[in-house]
Amino acid sequence: MKNILIRAASGAVYVALIVLSILYGGNWAFPTLCGFFTFLGIMEFQRMAQTDFFSSPQSLFVDLLIGLLIITVTALGGLYNFGSFLQPILMLFTLLLVIVRLIMQLYSHRADAVKHLAYSLMSIFYVAVPLAFAIVLYHAFGAAMMLLVFIMIWLNDTGAFLVGSALGSHHLFKRLSPKKSWEGFVGGLCFCIAAGYLAKPIAPEYFELFSDGWLVGLGVLVCVMSTWGDLFESMIKRTFGVKDSGNILPGHGGILDRIDSLLFVAPSVLLYLWCWSFFGSFTLVQGI
Repeated sequence: MKNILIRAASGAVYVALIVLSILYGGNWAFPTLCGFFTFLGIMEFQRMAQTDFFSSPQSLFVDLLIGLLIITVTALGGLYNFGSFLQPILMLFTLLLVIVRLIMQLYSHRADAVKHLAYSLMSIFYVAVPLAFAIVLYHAFGAAMMLLVFIMIWLNDTGAFLVGSALGSHHLFKRLSPKKSWEGFVGGLCFCIAAGYLAKPIAPEYFELFSDGWLVGLGVLVCVMSTWGDLFESMIKRTFGVKDSGNILPGHGGILDRIDSLLFVAPSVLLYLWCWSFFGSFTLVQGI
């Protein structure tokens, strides 16, 4: 019982941070939260990989700085429509740091130095870049859309767990996640589709420009990409031989265990929105 309460409390804090940063945090709160997730995510990834790869304090510092600069540059672009004089300076500095990180590996005396560099760069690419896309999604399409995406991700997890626990008998991807079932996947899909269908009736002032079919399609996309994101992180953990990415969220594991779906969903949803905007299905309006 105590473990359930701890799990519920830590989960509630995580959800509250996201919801409050999106709805009431102004222009900087959600990007700042993404920066915090980037810092923790890179740390967790490299800690998971410690059995295969040892990150020196110097290389870890540079990796974290690159990841946080990617987030900062993206946030400045969204806030000032790429008009901030700091942005090109920071972009150049980020590129120079990437070169510095490559040069640093020349001085590693390990025979598998390239393998270690690959792990290092993957931690940045896997965590920081998708979270930067989440910031673009937030600034370009508004708080309501960002919140809807998170709700769909959470409903997908809930639907998959409830239906999978009750009816699951056919493995979805046994090699990586033996507990996931096709029944659970369909349950999560139904929850996401319902969220898309109900979005306009519940909040017409935010979603009136979107058709019901488009919102249902968004639910399908979120479900599929959430599932792949979860499976990909499972593959990482199995590769490194760990159960959880960390322990920052009691009962839930690490931050990567919580944002693994978002890392695949954010870039996919942003592309989905841009495609529909490009083909004229709706007019892109700031704040939708």
